[in-house]
Amino acid sequence: MELLKKSSLVTLISICLFLSVYRINNVIDKEISWDVLGYYLYLPATFIHDDPLFKDTTWLKKVNEERKLADTLYMVSSNNEGEPMYFFLMGTALVYLPFFFLGHFSAYIFGFPMDGFTMPYQYCMVIGGIIYTIIGLIFLRKILNYFFNEKLVSILLLIIVFGTNYIHHLTIKNLETVNILFMFSSIVIWFTIKWHQDQKLKYLIYIGSSITLMGLIKPSEIVILLFPVLWNVTNFEELKTKFNLLITNRKALITTFLICFLIALPQLSYWFIRTGKIVYDSYKNPGVGLDFLSPHLIDTLFSYRKGWLIYTPIMLFSLIGFYFIYKKNRKIFLAVLVYFSTSLFIVSSWTEWWYGAAFSIRPLITLYPLLAISFGYFLVFLFEKSKTIQLAFIGIFLILIFMNQFQWWQLKNYILEPYRTTKAYYWSTFLQTSVTEKQRDLLLINRSFSGVNSFENKNKYRKIKSLKIPFKSDENLYKKYNEFIYNLKNNQEFLPLFEKKYCEFSDKDHVWIKVSFKVRKINQYELLPCLVLTMERKEGAYGYSAPEIKGDLSKNGWNYFETEYLTPEIRNTNDLFKCYIWKRTKNEIEIKEVKIEIFEKK
Repeated sequence: MELLKKSSLVTLISICLFLSVYRINNVIDKEISWDVLGYYLYLPATFIHDDPLFKDTTWLKKVNEERKLADTLYMVSSNNEGEPMYFFLMGTALVYLPFFFLGHFSAYIFGFPMDGFTMPYQYCMVIGGIIYTIIGLIFLRKILNYFFNEKLVSILLLIIVFGTNYIHHLTIKNLETVNILFMFSSIVIWFTIKWHQDQKLKYLIYIGSSITLMGLIKPSEIVILLFPVLWNVTNFEELKTKFNLLITNRKALITTFLICFLIALPQLSYWFIRTGKIVYDSYKNPGVGLDFLSPHLIDTLFSYRKGWLIYTPIMLFSLIGFYFIYKKNRKIFLAVLVYFSTSLFIVSSWTEWWYGAAFSIRPLITLYPLLAISFGYFLVFLFEKSKTIQLAFIGIFLILIFMNQFQWWQLKNYILEPYRTTKAYYWSTFLQTSVTEKQRDLLLINRSFSGVNSFENKNKYRKIKSLKIPFKSDENLYKKYNEFIYNLKNNQEFLPLFEKKYCEFSDKDHVWIKVSFKVRKINQYELLPCLVLTMERKEGAYGYSAPEIKGDLSKNGWNYFETEYLTPEIRNTNDLFKCYIWKRTKNEIEIKEVKIEIFEKK
């Protein structure tokens, strides 16, 4: 009987043992790669290479060449002077820090190279990730025990862990930010509950420091501040009461603010030293970012590419649970609804809304401690119904948990494609344990991470436009033997060829663009001119390509030049495609017969 009274604790321990064993048995030699490498950079730069400000990327390039940790060093940003900077904020590195030191010490003890990347570092980082996973689950259980009985808490823990994309991102992907954010989110929610019961300073410090660290990991996560502010608020009068409560506890609030400032100070100092600004946006990638005017809400929820409710359908019941929170516990409804809605809007406003190789929509996992509450209220409603209805829903839950586990297996075995799944591909591989090349033809186009793409399978495309570019009449244009020739003279650096909004020539997810012309008078001893092809929006260029224009330098005749360009993931269909020649030197060149062809998939 005592065991039954603690069934949620038994469930928690069992889950933690399973996750820990599974994770330790799936450590690879490239745990610190891609985004994780970007979060981690602060540590080897500071403690191994004596370069905390990250002014020299030589060591990183060498490590990447040797270990092949990423196709490109996108995790290196720059300041306004073009000097290298960290791309990601330092919050994740701060959390990694004790396990980096443990890895450094382990490498010394066991005779491994102390370079920050050998196996002792990898294992210690994974162990750190496991510890943070367990802490997050401990606080999740505390939250759920506050609202529900042991039986419901056990069910909710099993559903969240095994019925959602949590299982992927807090096991083999537990070094990514979502694991740490889940933990801090659980801590904020729990101590919000505790502080409203008893206004102790330590509770406020736990809330403030957790929110600050969340902001230093992913700035948009500071919206979780809405949760404690709106907790126990149902109307404007109660909001005024909440602010009066904060004023009453102003000394504790000021103390918390100062501690939060000290936590954020290293990041603010780094920005100021490297840029002269206290706050600096290091996310210099016009192709990826927040676009609040064009949220991808429908795609985020229902797309076959990554849609949350397609790949994590059991969470539909957590959304239904909002209604029952409103009916049964209106005091917390506004906090839950506003925080969830705001976060969902921000997540869907990220232009790369599918979030890389994530399983389902990765950043929504941060909201799962909150959604576990709403799911619990749905279960409370369910268990008030007849046994027949209960058994029917339990059957549905089991099917959806199985589907989640099976699709996770498909993802790990490269059947479910992490980047390019379409509706046709999803259903053709539904419940399949293998995939054919014919089925892979149903996927979205495969873009190379290196940015170098080759226009193959041309028979699957049709030409939708073929344009001969007429140059504007000016002193640089002349006619010879019935041919119009454009002479880029000494004082002309750029020659525009083509510019048009993407939506004006295609409504597809990509097109191939082929540009060709004849050129002469290229000086092999100077910088070669480039043909620039790029997408542009107000923040700058993305999908930038600038192949050098090379001619037959053994003679002074006309030489044929041709290149092919695959459009990047389009951030907004109103973005401009631009094509122009960049001469780069004062030597003149001449071109003629410019032709632009656009190809769309049949």
